Amino acid sequence: MSERHAELVSLLNRCDQNLLAGPANLPGWDRLTVVCHLRYGAEANARMTEDILNRVPTAFYPEGPEQRPVTLIPRSGETGRDVVTSFAESCALLDMTWGAIGEAVWEMPLIEPGGNEDLGSITLGHLALLRLTEVEVHGTDLDIGAGDWSEVFVEAALPMRLHWLTERRSRPRSADYSIHGTWVLDAEDGEAYSIAASAEGVRVRSEDTTGPDVARILGTRRELLALLLGRISAEDLDRSGNADLASRFHRAFPPP
Repeated sequence: MSERHAELVSLLNRCDQNLLAGPANLPGWDRLTVVCHLRYGAEANARMTEDILNRVPTAFYPEGPEQRPVTLIPRSGETGRDVVTSFAESCALLDMTWGAIGEAVWEMPLIEPGGNEDLGSITLGHLALLRLTEVEVHGTDLDIGAGDWSEVFVEAALPMRLHWLTERRSRPRSADYSIHGTWVLDAEDGEAYSIAASAEGVRVRSEDTTGPDVARILGTRRELLALLLGRISAEDLDRSGNADLASRFHRAFPPP
């Protein structure tokens, strides 16, 4: 985590105002929007960590989802360079906060306030993995020379995202609950995972399976993680079996 923070800070310090204002590799976002988002995330994670340690209910957006837009823009009077400086300071504080935590503490649960539930049943360790996801994925979105997703990130995030598919259909989202069937995500450099959706819910297992209602999607572990994160579609990968079901993966499981 700290290495990715340091890499992004170093690269951003080389960017002038025009480059910061240029488009990111994320539709509708410029680079400064991404930096503002990552800065707010660092601040929120440091605050939430203290709340978790004190067993206080906490939320990424304490004011609810309507708070999000203001976190994506510079604060009053800030220049792009000011945002980069503040981003560096926020990352340093988060790195220091997490660096001082003992191993057992990572299993402490996050308690969300009533009426502002968003992340679900997660631990401080999950929160850190979500932060790693942000800096790895948005780091490449910045298009300023950051390295590709690390193997450590892919190995940790892929099983977590697969597990979360069971919750993605149970929470109020835009999923199409009428889509039933089984998708096999087959990693060329790893395991195959079976994701079965039915009226009873979603079951994710580390196994291979076949049948008329099975769609097979083949890719590397990185590509399958990119699919789960909505960065690529099933059509971008090799598919076999029930092609129609494969093409509806994101309708059944909308990306985060």
